[in-house]
Amino acid sequence: MVGAVVSNVRFDARVVRGDFELDAAFTLPAGSTTAIVGPNGAGKSTILAAIAGLEAARSGTIEIAGFVVDDPSTGIFVPSRDRHVGVVFQDHLLFPNLTVLENVAFGLRARGQSRLAADAAASELLQRHELAEFASRRPDQLSGGQAQRVALVRALASEPDVLALDEPLSALDVEARASVRSQLARHLADFAGPVVMVTHDPLDAKLLADQLVVLEAGKVVQIGTPVEVGRQPATSYVASFAGLNHLRAHVDHGQIKVAGVDVALQTSEMSVAGDALVTIAPSAVALHRERPGGSPRNVWSTKISGVEDFGDVRRVILGDPLELAADLTPAAVESLDLRAGQEIWASVKATEVRVVQL
Repeated sequence: MVGAVVSNVRFDARVVRGDFELDAAFTLPAGSTTAIVGPNGAGKSTILAAIAGLEAARSGTIEIAGFVVDDPSTGIFVPSRDRHVGVVFQDHLLFPNLTVLENVAFGLRARGQSRLAADAAASELLQRHELAEFASRRPDQLSGGQAQRVALVRALASEPDVLALDEPLSALDVEARASVRSQLARHLADFAGPVVMVTHDPLDAKLLADQLVVLEAGKVVQIGTPVEVGRQPATSYVASFAGLNHLRAHVDHGQIKVAGVDVALQTSEMSVAGDALVTIAPSAVALHRERPGGSPRNVWSTKISGVEDFGDVRRVILGDPLELAADLTPAAVESLDLRAGQEIWASVKATEVRVVQL
């Protein structure tokens, strides 16, 4: 395989690891980042291993940059060393006995470049990615964020056909994570090939990915942009990942009941029948000290279970009959004097209720 070919990755394969079976099909478009998300044990790491050549497909095909790299029906299996996949692990795996410059130059030397040429190329890359000041340091002299950025540059140095990131930010603390995420976004924007990233973090997926591939139990349950997936989640897991309230419901002749409560829908949501998943964004739940009038068609009384900080907002947890989260500004929480155990009125406009057939 020849590096730096701008082309898609096509994955349509079944991979078996012990008792676990992955059977998935999707495309990683060139010039974009795809986040593979799903609960633990869904098969996310299996996909990266299969793309990188660390796991062989049992059936189907995997194609990278126009080359079939795995097809059991024809006996094709390109070994990992020849696939030209740049992999960045969550614990970065830099060579501890080499300097930053030597780590970045390592892949170039392995491909046959002279030490002088590899060091020059590595030095230029470190300069471009604002890491030149760390060139002479060893990995144990770097912060977690610095080490992860070096690992990314090392992967990019060999001009891979595809870049695979295995939870690249999960080992970082909160402060470093935000900074490295911003830098990572800039690095990925300059990469012409497809990027595939495994993550458990909804914010990483939202800010870094152009496409989400959602796995559950070894199957793809949804593919779409972060906005599309968040607007119309296919399962309870997807709704939770997108940060939405989600409740099981039953729809009968346009009438929907959630936990015994009638819920009003907009007309476009009334085509669903039978068992369904109702989703409501926490920001769409309004709270009132007295029963509200006006436009909201869904109004009910409830009790506050708790109030907690949630980023820039305060998240108010509501109890029976509809156990929902409501996101309010700190000023609104203070104005309403909201606290655990308090009786409150809640409302949601019909236009804010989404229903997905199960």
